[in-house]
Amino acid sequence: MKTWQKAACLIAGAGLSFALVAQQPGGTRPGVVVDINPGRIILMDITRAGKRLVTVGERGFTLVSDDEGQNWRAVATPVTRSLTRVAFENDKLGVAVGHGGSVVRTEDGGESWTAVEVEEAVPESLLGVTSLGGGRFLAYGAFGMYFVSTDGGASWQRRTVISEEFENHISQVLAVNGVLWLVAEYGTVARSEDSGETWIQVESPYAGSLFGIVAGRDGALIAFGMRGKIFRSTDNGATWQNIEAGMTTAFNGGTVLSDGRIVLVGNSGLVAESTDNGAAFQVKWSSAGRGFAAVAEVPGGLVVAGESGVKLLDPSTLVSK
Repeated sequence: MKTWQKAACLIAGAGLSFALVAQQPGGTRPGVVVDINPGRIILMDITRAGKRLVTVGERGFTLVSDDEGQNWRAVATPVTRSLTRVAFENDKLGVAVGHGGSVVRTEDGGESWTAVEVEEAVPESLLGVTSLGGGRFLAYGAFGMYFVSTDGGASWQRRTVISEEFENHISQVLAVNGVLWLVAEYGTVARSEDSGETWIQVESPYAGSLFGIVAGRDGALIAFGMRGKIFRSTDNGATWQNIEAGMTTAFNGGTVLSDGRIVLVGNSGLVAESTDNGAAFQVKWSSAGRGFAAVAEVPGGLVVAGESGVKLLDPSTLVSK
Protein backbone atom coordinates (compact mmCIF):
# COMPACT_ATOMS: atom_id res chain seq x y z
CA MET A 1 0.00 0.00 0.00
CA LYS A 2 1.20 3.51 -0.72
CA THR A 3 3.26 5.06 2.11
CA TRP A 4 1.08 8.10 2.72
CA GLN A 5 -2.08 6.01 2.52
CA LYS A 6 -0.70 3.79 5.28
CA ALA A 7 -0.26 6.92 7.36
CA ALA A 8 -3.78 8.01 6.47
CA CYS A 9 -5.16 4.86 8.01
CA LEU A 10 -3.39 5.62 11.27
CA ILE A 11 -4.50 9.23 11.51
CA ALA A 12 -8.02 8.81 10.15
CA GLY A 13 -10.09 11.64 11.49
CA ALA A 14 -7.37 14.24 11.74
CA GLY A 15 -8.45 17.45 10.07
CA LEU A 16 -12.04 16.38 9.55
CA SER A 17 -14.62 19.12 9.84
CA PHE A 18 -18.11 17.67 9.83
CA ALA A 19 -21.43 17.91 11.60
CA LEU A 20 -22.15 15.41 14.37
CA VAL A 21 -23.61 12.25 12.91
CA ALA A 22 -25.80 10.09 15.10
CA GLN A 23 -24.53 6.50 15.21
CA GLN A 24 -27.14 3.84 14.64
CA PRO A 25 -27.10 0.29 16.04
CA GLY A 26 -24.39 -1.78 14.34
CA GLY A 27 -22.39 1.32 13.42
CA THR A 28 -24.60 2.42 10.54
CA ARG A 29 -25.15 6.09 9.82
CA PRO A 30 -27.78 8.18 8.10
CA GLY A 31 -27.35 8.91 4.42
CA VAL A 32 -26.32 12.54 4.01
CA VAL A 33 -23.78 14.63 5.91
CA VAL A 34 -23.76 18.28 4.97
CA ASP A 35 -20.73 19.81 6.67
CA ILE A 36 -17.55 18.01 5.64
CA ASN A 37 -14.88 20.33 4.29
CA PRO A 38 -13.83 18.64 1.01
CA GLY A 39 -10.30 19.93 1.50
CA ARG A 40 -9.88 18.43 4.97
CA ILE A 41 -10.59 14.75 4.54
CA ILE A 42 -8.24 12.06 3.21
CA LEU A 43 -9.64 10.60 0.00
CA MET A 44 -8.43 7.53 -1.87
CA ASP A 45 -10.28 7.40 -5.20
CA ILE A 46 -12.47 9.35 -7.60
CA THR A 47 -14.60 8.23 -10.53
CA ARG A 48 -17.65 9.14 -12.58
CA ALA A 49 -21.22 7.96 -12.18
CA GLY A 50 -22.61 9.37 -15.41
CA LYS A 51 -22.22 13.13 -15.15
CA ARG A 52 -21.64 12.96 -11.39
CA LEU A 53 -18.22 12.72 -9.72
CA VAL A 54 -17.92 10.40 -6.72
CA THR A 55 -14.94 10.20 -4.38
CA VAL A 56 -14.36 7.93 -1.36
CA GLY A 57 -12.07 7.96 1.63
CA GLU A 58 -11.57 7.91 5.37
CA ARG A 59 -14.22 6.85 7.90
CA GLY A 60 -16.37 5.43 5.14
CA PHE A 61 -17.39 8.81 3.75
CA THR A 62 -18.11 9.59 0.12
CA LEU A 63 -18.40 12.98 -1.54
CA VAL A 64 -20.37 13.74 -4.70
CA SER A 65 -20.30 16.64 -7.14
CA ASP A 66 -22.89 17.45 -9.79
CA ASP A 67 -21.08 20.50 -11.18
CA GLU A 68 -17.76 19.04 -12.39
CA GLY A 69 -15.99 19.37 -9.05
CA GLN A 70 -16.91 22.96 -8.25
CA ASN A 71 -18.90 21.98 -5.16
CA TRP A 72 -19.09 18.81 -3.09
CA ARG A 73 -21.48 17.31 -0.57
CA ALA A 74 -20.78 14.38 1.69
CA VAL A 75 -22.76 11.17 1.87
CA ALA A 76 -22.16 8.75 4.72
CA THR A 77 -22.07 5.01 4.11
CA PRO A 78 -22.98 2.31 6.65
CA VAL A 79 -19.29 1.59 7.36
CA THR A 80 -16.75 3.52 9.39
CA ARG A 81 -13.54 2.11 7.92
CA SER A 82 -11.66 3.89 5.15
CA LEU A 83 -12.93 3.24 1.64
CA THR A 84 -10.10 2.75 -0.84
CA ARG A 85 -11.75 2.44 -4.27
CA VAL A 86 -15.07 2.93 -6.03
CA ALA A 87 -16.41 1.82 -9.43
CA PHE A 88 -19.69 2.43 -11.27
CA GLU A 89 -21.29 0.36 -14.00
CA ASN A 90 -23.51 3.26 -15.04
CA ASP A 91 -24.87 6.46 -13.51
CA LYS A 92 -26.73 4.55 -10.78
CA LEU A 93 -25.08 1.24 -9.88
CA GLY A 94 -21.79 1.40 -8.02
CA VAL A 95 -19.63 -0.44 -5.48
CA ALA A 96 -17.00 0.87 -3.06
CA VAL A 97 -14.57 -1.25 -1.03
CA GLY A 98 -12.15 -0.63 1.79
CA HIS A 99 -10.44 -1.61 4.99
CA GLY A 100 -11.75 -4.33 7.27
CA GLY A 101 -13.27 -6.09 4.27
CA SER A 102 -15.75 -3.24 3.83
CA VAL A 103 -18.07 -3.40 0.81
CA VAL A 104 -20.90 -0.94 0.12
CA ARG A 105 -23.12 -0.57 -2.92
CA THR A 106 -25.46 2.06 -4.34
CA GLU A 107 -28.31 1.91 -6.83
CA ASP A 108 -28.98 5.66 -6.94
CA GLY A 109 -25.69 7.14 -8.05
CA GLY A 110 -24.26 7.49 -4.56
CA GLU A 111 -27.20 9.20 -2.86
CA SER A 112 -27.40 6.26 -0.45
CA TRP A 113 -25.30 3.18 0.25
CA THR A 114 -25.97 -0.32 1.59
CA ALA A 115 -23.39 -2.47 3.34
CA VAL A 116 -22.67 -5.94 1.97
CA GLU A 117 -21.13 -8.51 4.28
CA VAL A 118 -18.23 -10.43 2.72
CA GLU A 119 -17.10 -12.66 5.55
CA GLU A 120 -14.02 -14.02 3.80
CA ALA A 121 -12.66 -10.49 3.37
CA VAL A 122 -12.82 -9.57 7.08
CA PRO A 123 -10.64 -8.21 8.67
CA GLU A 124 -8.28 -7.62 5.75
CA SER A 125 -8.24 -4.66 3.37
CA LEU A 126 -9.87 -4.56 -0.03
CA LEU A 127 -7.75 -2.25 -2.19
CA GLY A 128 -9.66 -2.11 -5.46
CA VAL A 129 -12.90 -2.71 -7.34
CA THR A 130 -13.57 -3.00 -11.08
CA SER A 131 -16.84 -2.97 -13.02
CA LEU A 132 -17.00 -5.32 -16.00
CA GLY A 133 -20.59 -4.47 -16.99
CA GLY A 134 -23.74 -6.55 -16.89
CA GLY A 135 -23.82 -6.47 -13.08
CA ARG A 136 -20.37 -8.05 -12.84
CA PHE A 137 -17.89 -6.51 -10.39
CA LEU A 138 -14.46 -7.60 -9.13
CA ALA A 139 -13.13 -6.75 -5.66
CA TYR A 140 -9.56 -7.50 -4.60
CA GLY A 141 -6.82 -6.56 -2.20
CA ALA A 142 -4.54 -7.78 0.57
CA PHE A 143 -2.96 -11.24 0.53
CA GLY A 144 -4.30 -12.16 -2.89
CA MET A 145 -7.97 -11.70 -2.02
CA TYR A 146 -10.11 -11.71 -5.16
CA PHE A 147 -13.92 -11.77 -5.26
CA VAL A 148 -16.46 -11.84 -8.08
CA SER A 149 -20.03 -10.52 -8.05
CA THR A 150 -22.51 -11.21 -10.85
CA ASP A 151 -25.46 -9.41 -9.25
CA GLY A 152 -24.29 -5.82 -9.02
CA GLY A 153 -22.33 -6.26 -5.81
CA ALA A 154 -25.16 -7.79 -3.77
CA SER A 155 -23.25 -11.04 -3.19
CA TRP A 156 -19.66 -12.17 -3.69
CA GLN A 157 -17.73 -15.37 -4.33
CA ARG A 158 -14.02 -15.80 -3.74
CA ARG A 159 -11.82 -16.93 -6.62
CA THR A 160 -8.17 -17.97 -6.96
CA VAL A 161 -5.64 -15.77 -8.74
CA ILE A 162 -2.62 -17.47 -10.37
CA SER A 163 -2.42 -20.22 -7.71
CA GLU A 164 -3.69 -21.25 -4.27
CA GLU A 165 -0.41 -19.97 -2.80
CA PHE A 166 -0.69 -16.46 -4.29
CA GLU A 167 -0.74 -13.92 -1.43
CA ASN A 168 0.52 -10.68 -2.97
CA HIS A 169 -1.50 -7.52 -2.40
CA ILE A 170 -3.49 -6.83 -5.57
CA SER A 171 -3.56 -3.13 -6.53
CA GLN A 172 -5.69 -3.00 -9.68
CA VAL A 173 -7.51 -5.06 -12.28
CA LEU A 174 -8.08 -3.36 -15.65
CA ALA A 175 -10.23 -4.59 -18.54
CA VAL A 176 -8.74 -3.94 -22.00
CA ASN A 177 -10.47 -5.26 -25.14
CA GLY A 178 -11.85 -8.33 -23.39
CA VAL A 179 -8.63 -9.12 -21.49
CA LEU A 180 -8.16 -8.49 -17.77
CA TRP A 181 -4.80 -7.20 -16.54
CA LEU A 182 -3.80 -7.46 -12.87
CA VAL A 183 -0.94 -5.68 -11.11
CA ALA A 184 0.21 -6.27 -7.56
CA GLU A 185 3.14 -6.06 -5.18
CA TYR A 186 6.49 -7.74 -5.93
CA GLY A 187 6.05 -6.60 -9.53
CA THR A 188 3.27 -9.09 -10.21
CA VAL A 189 1.61 -8.78 -13.61
CA ALA A 190 -1.02 -11.29 -14.78
CA ARG A 191 -3.66 -11.51 -17.47
CA SER A 192 -6.95 -13.34 -17.90
CA GLU A 193 -8.70 -14.00 -21.18
CA ASP A 194 -11.78 -15.64 -19.65
CA SER A 195 -13.18 -12.83 -17.47
CA GLY A 196 -10.99 -13.73 -14.52
CA GLU A 197 -11.76 -17.44 -14.26
CA THR A 198 -8.09 -18.29 -14.85
CA TRP A 199 -4.95 -16.17 -14.73
CA ILE A 200 -1.56 -16.40 -16.41
CA GLN A 201 1.35 -14.60 -14.75
CA VAL A 202 3.54 -12.79 -17.26
CA GLU A 203 7.21 -11.94 -16.91
CA SER A 204 7.48 -8.78 -14.87
CA PRO A 205 9.76 -5.84 -15.59
CA TYR A 206 10.09 -4.95 -11.90
CA ALA A 207 10.46 -6.54 -8.47
CA GLY A 208 8.79 -3.71 -6.52
CA SER A 209 5.14 -2.91 -6.00
CA LEU A 210 2.99 -1.83 -8.94
CA PHE A 211 0.09 0.41 -7.90
CA GLY A 212 -1.84 0.77 -11.15
CA ILE A 213 -2.18 0.22 -14.88
CA VAL A 214 -3.81 2.12 -17.75
CA ALA A 215 -4.14 1.46 -21.48
CA GLY A 216 -3.27 4.03 -24.11
CA ARG A 217 -5.43 4.68 -27.14
CA ASP A 218 -3.07 2.59 -29.26
CA GLY A 219 -3.48 -0.37 -26.90
CA ALA A 220 -0.16 0.10 -25.11
CA LEU A 221 -0.19 -0.96 -21.46
CA ILE A 222 1.29 1.48 -18.93
CA ALA A 223 2.05 0.06 -15.46
CA PHE A 224 3.30 2.28 -12.64
CA GLY A 225 4.15 2.20 -8.96
CA MET A 226 6.90 2.64 -6.40
CA ARG A 227 9.94 4.89 -6.82
CA GLY A 228 8.56 6.67 -9.87
CA LYS A 229 8.59 3.50 -11.96
CA ILE A 230 6.69 3.42 -15.27
CA PHE A 231 6.72 0.46 -17.64
CA ARG A 232 5.18 0.22 -21.13
CA SER A 233 4.25 -2.80 -23.23
CA THR A 234 3.19 -2.67 -26.87
CA ASP A 235 3.05 -6.46 -27.38
CA ASN A 236 0.31 -7.57 -24.98
CA GLY A 237 2.63 -7.83 -22.00
CA ALA A 238 5.27 -10.04 -23.61
CA THR A 239 7.97 -7.40 -23.10
CA TRP A 240 8.12 -4.15 -21.15
CA GLN A 241 10.12 -0.96 -21.64
CA ASN A 242 11.24 1.12 -18.67
CA ILE A 243 10.02 4.69 -19.16
CA GLU A 244 12.40 6.96 -17.26
CA ALA A 245 10.59 9.62 -15.24
CA GLY A 246 13.68 11.15 -13.66
CA MET A 247 12.65 10.91 -10.01
CA THR A 248 11.80 8.34 -7.33
CA THR A 249 8.43 9.52 -6.06
CA ALA A 250 5.67 6.88 -6.15
CA PHE A 251 2.83 6.99 -8.65
CA ASN A 252 -0.53 6.09 -7.11
CA GLY A 253 -3.15 6.51 -9.83
CA GLY A 254 -3.76 7.41 -13.43
CA THR A 255 -6.30 7.99 -16.17
CA VAL A 256 -6.57 8.44 -19.92
CA LEU A 257 -8.14 11.74 -20.95
CA SER A 258 -10.71 12.19 -23.71
CA ASP A 259 -8.02 13.50 -26.09
CA GLY A 260 -5.78 10.48 -25.47
CA ARG A 261 -3.32 12.06 -23.05
CA ILE A 262 -2.29 9.86 -20.14
CA VAL A 263 -2.04 11.47 -16.69
CA LEU A 264 -0.43 9.79 -13.68
CA VAL A 265 -0.48 11.25 -10.15
CA GLY A 266 1.43 10.42 -7.00
CA ASN A 267 3.03 11.45 -3.75
CA SER A 268 4.13 15.02 -2.99
CA GLY A 269 1.88 16.55 -5.64
CA LEU A 270 3.39 14.55 -8.50
CA VAL A 271 1.64 14.85 -11.90
CA ALA A 272 3.06 13.25 -15.07
CA GLU A 273 1.57 13.62 -18.55
CA SER A 274 2.13 11.72 -21.78
CA THR A 275 0.97 12.85 -25.21
CA ASP A 276 2.33 9.81 -27.08
CA ASN A 277 0.47 6.87 -25.51
CA GLY A 278 2.98 6.49 -22.70
CA ALA A 279 6.22 6.45 -24.68
CA ALA A 280 7.44 9.45 -22.66
CA PHE A 281 6.15 11.51 -19.72
CA GLN A 282 6.63 15.12 -18.70
CA VAL A 283 6.83 15.35 -14.90
CA LYS A 284 5.47 18.33 -12.99
CA TRP A 285 4.42 19.07 -9.42
CA SER A 286 1.69 20.81 -7.49
CA SER A 287 3.13 23.61 -5.39
CA ALA A 288 1.08 22.42 -2.40
CA GLY A 289 3.19 19.27 -2.27
CA ARG A 290 0.42 17.05 -0.95
CA GLY A 291 0.00 13.49 -2.19
CA PHE A 292 -2.55 12.56 -4.86
CA ALA A 293 -4.20 9.13 -4.91
CA ALA A 294 -6.43 9.44 -7.98
CA VAL A 295 -7.31 11.77 -10.84
CA ALA A 296 -10.32 12.35 -13.12
CA GLU A 297 -10.98 14.63 -16.07
CA VAL A 298 -13.28 17.65 -15.93
CA PRO A 299 -13.87 20.28 -18.61
CA GLY A 300 -10.75 22.40 -18.90
CA GLY A 301 -8.71 20.55 -16.33
CA LEU A 302 -8.39 17.81 -13.75
CA VAL A 303 -9.83 16.94 -10.36
CA VAL A 304 -7.59 15.10 -7.89
CA ALA A 305 -8.26 13.21 -4.66
CA GLY A 306 -5.71 12.58 -1.95
CA GLU A 307 -4.15 13.86 1.24
CA SER A 308 -5.86 17.25 0.94
CA GLY A 309 -9.27 15.93 0.04
CA VAL A 310 -10.62 16.68 -3.41
CA LYS A 311 -9.94 19.74 -5.52
CA LEU A 312 -9.78 21.07 -9.05
CA LEU A 313 -6.28 21.13 -10.48
CA ASP A 314 -5.40 23.64 -13.16
CA PRO A 315 -2.56 22.08 -15.20
CA SER A 316 -1.18 25.57 -15.91
CA THR A 317 -0.31 25.93 -12.20
CA LEU A 318 1.96 22.89 -12.13
CA VAL A 319 5.71 23.49 -11.97
CA SER A 320 8.82 21.60 -13.05
CA LYS A 321 11.60 20.81 -10.61
